[in-house]
Amino acid sequence: MSAPLEFAATVVGGSPTTEQDDGFVGYVFGLAAREDGSEGCLLVQRADDPRPEEEPYCLVWGEQEGTTYGGVERAVVDDGGVTFELTTLNAAELGTPRQFRITFPAQHTDAVRWGLIRTLGVGVVT
Repeated sequence: MSAPLEFAATVVGGSPTTEQDDGFVGYVFGLAAREDGSEGCLLVQRADDPRPEEEPYCLVWGEQEGTTYGGVERAVVDDGGVTFELTTLNAAELGTPRQFRITFPAQHTDAVRWGLIRTLGVGVVT
């Protein structure tokens, strides 16, 4: 079963990662429709010290439906939603349209903005 292309997140959050537990030092931020990741899920993982040949972040869509490294041109966070704009290649790798939206309860807007800035970078998130 594949994840929906757009979904309403009820679970929003992130946490630091460690080499010992996760295999890299950085941060993971996620938006999910349900705690178990069903009905829609997007994880954004950032390595704080990637190798020079690696992208600093990756996106994982659904329950391993797709993964892509880099490629987010812009993430626009507004009150209760975020719209992602990806390159054509990265959207194809992820299995999504170039532009997609995830909604969430408006009280999580600041947490979503901060989590995406932490993982995607300040120049990508508006």
